[in-house]
Amino acid sequence: MAILQLLQQHGLEQFYMDWILPRLKERRTVGITLAIALLYALHRKITTPPSYLRHLPVLGFYSFYKAILSNVTVDQYSKDVCLPVMLKSPGAFVRPTVGFWTIQLTDPIAIKQLLTKTDIFPKSELNQGLTGTLMHRFIGGENIVMLNGEDWKRHRKIANPAFNRAMPVKLFGELTATMFKTMEETGPKIDVLDLFSRITIDTIGKAGFGFDFHALENKNNEWVENYDSIKEGMLDPFFLVFPFLDTTLLNWFPKRQQIHRKLDKFLEMLGGIIEERRASLKQAKLDNSSGNSVDVQDRDLLTLMIECEQSENATLSNDELRRNLCIFFLAGHDTTAFTLAFMIYELAVNPDMQDRARKEAIEILGDDSQDKLPTIEDTKKMTYINAVMKETMRLHNPVLNTTSREATEDCYLNDIFIKKGSLVCADILDVHRNPKVWNSPYEFNPDRFLPGGEAEQHSSSGLSWIPFSSGGRICVGMNFSLVEQRVVLSMLLRKYTWKLPGDSIHANGLKTHGVAFGIISTKDLNIEFEKRY
Repeated sequence: MAILQLLQQHGLEQFYMDWILPRLKERRTVGITLAIALLYALHRKITTPPSYLRHLPVLGFYSFYKAILSNVTVDQYSKDVCLPVMLKSPGAFVRPTVGFWTIQLTDPIAIKQLLTKTDIFPKSELNQGLTGTLMHRFIGGENIVMLNGEDWKRHRKIANPAFNRAMPVKLFGELTATMFKTMEETGPKIDVLDLFSRITIDTIGKAGFGFDFHALENKNNEWVENYDSIKEGMLDPFFLVFPFLDTTLLNWFPKRQQIHRKLDKFLEMLGGIIEERRASLKQAKLDNSSGNSVDVQDRDLLTLMIECEQSENATLSNDELRRNLCIFFLAGHDTTAFTLAFMIYELAVNPDMQDRARKEAIEILGDDSQDKLPTIEDTKKMTYINAVMKETMRLHNPVLNTTSREATEDCYLNDIFIKKGSLVCADILDVHRNPKVWNSPYEFNPDRFLPGGEAEQHSSSGLSWIPFSSGGRICVGMNFSLVEQRVVLSMLLRKYTWKLPGDSIHANGLKTHGVAFGIISTKDLNIEFEKRY
């Protein structure tokens, strides 16, 4: 009872009721461990930032954890928790994370300096989480996101040309046409996040490593269910706050063990595909043939990366390839699905913008009563559609901040002092909503991104729009995602009109969550579609 009273004092009782109490019923000894962990978490050393960070405004330990553990919406977190602290700062504030504190940059000039000085600000190993946890096993280790120095350059040397060559526009269109069949079978009211999660998992499976998940045809198949369990497991706030329970004490949680076994199977599947692909390409070389009659832009990323090993004079082990595929899978599936869902919502509640975007799609693709698959040249003409996409990623960017960098020396970022050893990241959520940077930042206004618009005026002074990060470590899949979004949205605009149902939980604003893990999601985003042909 003493622990519960302490939690109530700091507003964390809901976390206890939702995440701790159910697990106490699984095994009594867990209660003792959790009691010790909670008391440790409340210790002053954990709840107070280091002295070398106290020159900046601080988002308090209890304010932050109360927000993430009570599952507040991203809008509430941004307006009620971050904004009051951000307005006190010169472009940065200090925020707790699980086990450490980070400097959150919200000034575009400081962000530009951070993201371009990769030698002074390498990626921190803390981004990967505790070794052995579900998160670390899926996104940690030697991959293009987490590595630094020469190892990172070796990975980038192979991934960059692979992504530059791979632009399967035809595949994007064909899967969108398949998605239309799924929509017809589902009915007029559709959960768009579920729908886009299915098309993007099929897209990254085929375009990434030549595997068909058949998610559009059957969302309940084994592979889709396995991945969904893994993703939900990584987002579990309980194990994010207490990661040690996800490793050495894992046998206390049978359900968690089951998710780890599903990850074992998923990783084994990827490993098998890599071995088979290497063997087939090697045999093709021995046979003095290309081994692949598919056009370069339509080949999957795995094939292109293996082929690039020779042309770029660099190699990746099978384990490194597998770890990169996991990163590409997470980034190429979830973030693109969320962005598409949020775009559909904004166009549903802004019908004039929807009509304007549809007019552009029809001007480019025609208004015939049949599906039209855009070409790469078609996608380059979609000026307003592109502005809708960019404004969606500004207001509802799926990722809250960049991965943390660790300062290797004392320095300044636009007059903000950074002590050696400090963890620093670009706060994507808050720079995108910074009232010192954007006019009416909580208003959805695609015109910002039209030629001569507000966004164009920002570009010379710093980085105020960074959904894919920037600099040398900009997301390698940026163009892949943008083209996929243009294809899906333009085809949807020609085929359907849509609106938000009157009884939607999002009627008074989009309710998004995900502050704990840093990737924004939502639920029950049902939209009513009506066919145009």
